[in-house]
Amino acid sequence: MDEKIPSPVIGVIGEIFSDNYTHADIDRLFAYADAPEENPGGNKVQKTVDWLRLINKQSPSPIKVLGPLLEDILENPGWDPSSGANWMRVEVPEWSVILKQRQERIRKILSRCGLSYSDGGHIGTASATPTASLDELVSQRGLSAVEVEMKRALKQVEDDPNAAAQYAGNVLEATFKAYLNKKTIAYNENGDTLNDLWRITRDDLGINPKDLEAKDLKKIASGLGSIVDGTMYLRNKRSGAHGRTEAEHMAAAIRPRHARLVIHSAHTLAAYVLECSESV
Repeated sequence: MDEKIPSPVIGVIGEIFSDNYTHADIDRLFAYADAPEENPGGNKVQKTVDWLRLINKQSPSPIKVLGPLLEDILENPGWDPSSGANWMRVEVPEWSVILKQRQERIRKILSRCGLSYSDGGHIGTASATPTASLDELVSQRGLSAVEVEMKRALKQVEDDPNAAAQYAGNVLEATFKAYLNKKTIAYNENGDTLNDLWRITRDDLGINPKDLEAKDLKKIASGLGSIVDGTMYLRNKRSGAHGRTEAEHMAAAIRPRHARLVIHSAHTLAAYVLECSESV
């Protein structure tokens, strides 16, 4: 993928990075994304804009550099009302509201330019198969569509187990969205993570471990949540976007047997959710 970063995207990121980060933060993010080492200097807006333009000029795959740059802000979950420190608070704090607004603005400008962000620092283009298309396919064909996509993932296991595990996460995301769409249950199309989508789906299915009294069912329900959590972790933290050096690549790489475990686990959960959907 050698597409340039569109100018409207550069402009919006320049403004948001200036508001959201310090100079040191911006330097760290560009270093993490393997951007050109030359630091343009200037104020935060100008530095970010000029650095993004340098990426367009000097990087062989500018869009691949853009993904890791946005990872920190787009995958920040914001305020969590369920955390121990926040359980008594009712109102969402201002910083979290602002964060969500900035996330939404970035996603909108990406969409306007024919791009989309997925967890793990990946930017998709019109030439790629977006999750939205997979979501539609799953909605139309149900389990048969999931089985086809899982088989495709299995074909990648030996050559690229990380990519195969990533795709299993995409299938889960499409499955949850298909279920929620069928039940007309609201969710944030651009802001909800895989775990967020699972929590909404799980609660509607009535399998929140906290609400189950039987110990065996509670353990099984907790295990389903662990499948989602583990798949999301692999998709976010062990994706190709993070293997920037040989040592990092080796540390992040998973074995084919691990990828198969992720794929088969995801297929089991997806099948359960879709079967529940059909029984509605």
